[in-house]
Amino acid sequence: MVTKNINKSTSRKAAIIILVIIINLVFLYFNKYRNQNLDIIDFDLLNFGNLVNLFFTILLIIGLLIVTFNKASGFSLKIFFPFFLINQFLLILIFFLKYIPLPFKGIYYLGQTGDELFVGAVFAFYTFILFVMIFLIWLNIFKIISAQIIRAMLNSSLLMMFILILVFLFIVGREASFHQNSITKDIKNIAVVLGAAVWSNNKPSPSLASRVDKALKLYEQKKISQIYLTGSNAPGELAESEVALNYIKSKGIRSSDIFLEMETTSTNEQIQYIKKNLISASNKNVIVISDGYHLVRVLEIAKFHNTNIQVSASDLSQSFENALYNKIREALALTMFWLYAL
Repeated sequence: MVTKNINKSTSRKAAIIILVIIINLVFLYFNKYRNQNLDIIDFDLLNFGNLVNLFFTILLIIGLLIVTFNKASGFSLKIFFPFFLINQFLLILIFFLKYIPLPFKGIYYLGQTGDELFVGAVFAFYTFILFVMIFLIWLNIFKIISAQIIRAMLNSSLLMMFILILVFLFIVGREASFHQNSITKDIKNIAVVLGAAVWSNNKPSPSLASRVDKALKLYEQKKISQIYLTGSNAPGELAESEVALNYIKSKGIRSSDIFLEMETTSTNEQIQYIKKNLISASNKNVIVISDGYHLVRVLEIAKFHNTNIQVSASDLSQSFENALYNKIREALALTMFWLYAL
């Protein structure tokens, strides 16, 4: 009788946890669309990132159902529950981070503000704890009992590294195709140059200069009719778009077909600007110009916004070390976008 009552109690607790996990998934979807200033009515389950979220949730729920109804599993919620509580705390924190002013805005590293890096770290820790919960359950299912918590943490770390490698390879594979893109002449074509780093003395970085050069090349070939330069500024710098304009002027080029956007601070915001101001507000074909490795994420963000754009890769030449660094950083950014629309 006591055993039967314990089983009923465990089943009830597992049912409540599963219900909360389902609510968490819905809440996560809500946050993703909120992060992109979209309404939940724009939700598309078939979006790749949304499917990934669903996959991990199903994996967690199936595992819980198996250990709950398998009386011989010996699974204890006492081990699982602390991680579950941490996971809930992080999810609540993620929600309020949108409204809490953070003190790290003055920090600028890897092209991101300290606030953005902190938010990214919270999401990464949330992912780690989610993976730990999944491994705790499935290690038990496969009867791997010894050092479960340590194994779950180690496996979670390895899984995060494996996912990053897969995304890195995805970027490498997609990037090559962008250099073969052919832009046909059309008066409706306009180019949007995405901002990039500005070096000391407000000098454009090689990345920014190569993007502008590609736009000018298309303009001279009459494949585009206008150029939009985007990007705001880091502390102590001119806006990226202003630096790009000064770079164009230094070449002796003056044109009434060049326009500045000086408010956006990220690729996400630039895609939103394109959608709202250049596509919805006019009948234009937008060609987004950036470095090849960056355009993979650009297209994924545009797809999330159901926005149709073309892309054209710059002719940026990089050393092996710089190319590796940029692709690793972009793999991190793309993973965070797929999982959390950051």
